[in-house]
Amino acid sequence: MYQILIEQREFEAPPDLIVAAIDGNCTTFRKKRTEIEGATRAVFEDRLVAACPNPHVERWYLADPDSFHEVVGYRPSVGRRKCERHHYKRLLADAIRRGDHPPTLGGIEFATELVDAMDLYRAGKGDSSLRTFVDDLRAKFRGLVRSRGGGSL
Repeated sequence: MYQILIEQREFEAPPDLIVAAIDGNCTTFRKKRTEIEGATRAVFEDRLVAACPNPHVERWYLADPDSFHEVVGYRPSVGRRKCERHHYKRLLADAIRRGDHPPTLGGIEFATELVDAMDLYRAGKGDSSLRTFVDDLRAKFRGLVRSRGGGSL
């Protein structure tokens, strides 16, 4: 639907980038990216960056325990990847509780602060799906800068 709305707005420039996100749900990053690409209209393909947290986005919030501790006051231990449906939702909510905060939204209420504090390199070392997203996003940013004759990122 978003793509249709953008196409119908004749007087505004389309977005420079479109980030489409879907939980991996224990499927490979490649399969999820292919799913996103298949749902992307041709006019937007060169602007697309796929975000496919595997298995779930809550794992990304926990990917950098040091910054998580800075924000929440508790250092979580993520452990080995699990495909249990609500495993990372529980881990996130439990980590928020252990930091003496009520997880009113299951922990995602801290999303902005966690991402702002996160060391993406360190987090990417702990989660390959996050690293792939960050690498792809950086590449798109670099391409935008080059195409506009700007400096480097």
